[in-house]
Amino acid sequence: MSKSFVFYFILSLGLLLALSGNIFKILSSSSPLSNYIFDRNIPQDGIGDIKIHQPEGIELDSQGNLYVNDIEPNSIKKFSKNGSYLLSWGSTGSGNGQFNHPHGNEIDIDGNVYITDQNNARVQKFNSDGKFITKWGTHGTGDGEFLHPHGIAVDSKGYVFVSDRDGANIQKFTSNGTFITKWGSEGRGNGQFIQPWDVAVDSNALVYVPDNGNNRIQIFTNNGTFVRTWGTLGTEDGRLNKPAVIAFGPNDFLYLTDSGNHRVQVFDKNGTFITKWGSEGDGKGQFSAPESIDIDSAGQVYVADTTNNNIQVFVPRN
Repeated sequence: MSKSFVFYFILSLGLLLALSGNIFKILSSSSPLSNYIFDRNIPQDGIGDIKIHQPEGIELDSQGNLYVNDIEPNSIKKFSKNGSYLLSWGSTGSGNGQFNHPHGNEIDIDGNVYITDQNNARVQKFNSDGKFITKWGTHGTGDGEFLHPHGIAVDSKGYVFVSDRDGANIQKFTSNGTFITKWGSEGRGNGQFIQPWDVAVDSNALVYVPDNGNNRIQIFTNNGTFVRTWGTLGTEDGRLNKPAVIAFGPNDFLYLTDSGNHRVQVFDKNGTFITKWGSEGDGKGQFSAPESIDIDSAGQVYVADTTNNNIQVFVPRN
């Protein structure tokens, strides 16, 4: 056997092993986008003349209908499960059914829609067709008063939780607005907040708060007892930059809009990083300060890409 044959055989074998190693890495790689892929926009491009402008709050009902807080016209838009426009309600003002920057929204088990009417310092409650039911709140720092009501959640028993962004507290109410309790103050300690952006309740009735200015998530019992916190400022996996809105998916996995990092991150209930996707931009799968988020029964993830004026929908990769 010639030396040249041996040399080329070894060289070819080395190249084959290197190539196979690269193929293995490609096939086995779990990139940030490997778990979810872009599927569509709502409203879908080129279909109809319905536009949305700076969508902030989004929420899905039990039928898969999507409710969108449309900031520029101060209205709520409702879309069907397939993305068709159904109806809208609201206009600029302070009367019943009017809004001045509707930010957060939530839907209870009966299909009622709760909206944090931020600059009117109140919460409004509607039925699923937009008929006004009740309201509560006024500007102030007392019990049941708000400076800027921001996030909102309803637990399985119908209790309503509201994050007062500039009041640096969480308030708890009955479903008709009777004040129960509140907790929090401005600061960086446990149970303190700098702009609590949202509030969400998991299946164990624990209350999660994205503490936006402190770049962390705080967890409480449903009466405000501090449980734990996690998160720190950064761009690495699991680190946060202006965490905005939380939605819970299967297994109580926590889906979070990491707004300052222009991405979505997913964690388990203990705060362990699972996956992420998104980067800054205006293309498909890119975001500009994403705000709200929700997950439907099929595992599709809806993200309010606020500054880009659309809703992006992502589906699990098979």
